[in-house]
Amino acid sequence: MDRIREFIDEYLYQILIGLVAVIVIFMFVIGGMLVGKRSDSSPSDDQAVVRSSSTSEADAGSTSESASQQQPKQVASGANQQMYVDVKGAVKNPGVYQVSANMRVVDAIDLAGGYNRSADKKKINLAQKLTDQQVIYVPIRGEKGSPVTSTVQAAPSTPADIGDASAADSAAGTDSSAAGSQQINLNTADKTKLQELTGIGEKKADQIIAYRQAHGQFKNIEELKEVPGFGDKTFANLKSSICV
Repeated sequence: MDRIREFIDEYLYQILIGLVAVIVIFMFVIGGMLVGKRSDSSPSDDQAVVRSSSTSEADAGSTSESASQQQPKQVASGANQQMYVDVKGAVKNPGVYQVSANMRVVDAIDLAGGYNRSADKKKINLAQKLTDQQVIYVPIRGEKGSPVTSTVQAAPSTPADIGDASAADSAAGTDSSAAGSQQINLNTADKTKLQELTGIGEKKADQIIAYRQAHGQFKNIEELKEVPGFGDKTFANLKSSICV
C-alpha cells in the first residue's frame, strides 16, 4: 500500500494530464463524425432544391416561349398579306406591282421606276395608304380632265354613278364621248393598254414606251411615225384608235 501511495503521489499530475488529453481527443473525434454526417446529408438537400428551382424555371421558360411563338404568327399573317396595285400614267415602268399593307403611294411610284419627265407631281397624294386592286394614275403636265387625286380603287358602278355619267354624257355629247373613250392615249397608256391596239404586240408597245421616256409625251398622233418600226401603213391603221 505504501508503494501504491508513493506511486500515486509521484505520478498524480501526469495521470491527470493524460486523462484530460484523452477526453479532448475523444471530443474532437466525436465532433468530426457529427460534421461528416451533416456534410453527407446536406448536398442531397441542396441538389433537390436546385433541381426543383431549375425545373420551375424551365417550365416557366417553355410556357413563355410557346406564348411568344403563337403571338407573332398572328401578327405576321396580317403583315404578309399579298396586295397588288396598278401604277399607270407618267411613270418610267407602268405595270402591276406587289405591295404590303404598310406601304403608301410614294412607295408604289418608286417600284414603278419613279416619275418620267412629263409627270405632274402636284396632283399626287403621296401619303395615301395602298389598298388591294388600287389604281395609281400619275397625270401628265397639261393633261385635260386629269383627276384631282391620282389614286382610285376599283369598285363596281352604282346606279347613282350611272346617273351622273349619263348627265355628263348629255352635256358633252354622247357620241363624241363614246368615240373618245375608245381611243388609246399614247402618252398615258401602259404596255398592256397599248397592246390592245390592232397590230401592236409586246415589242412595239415597248418601243412606244421607250420613245416616250426618251422624248417626253407625244405632241400629236403623227409623231408616232418617228418611233422605230412604225411607218405610214401602220400609222394609217392606228390613226382612228389613238389620241394624245
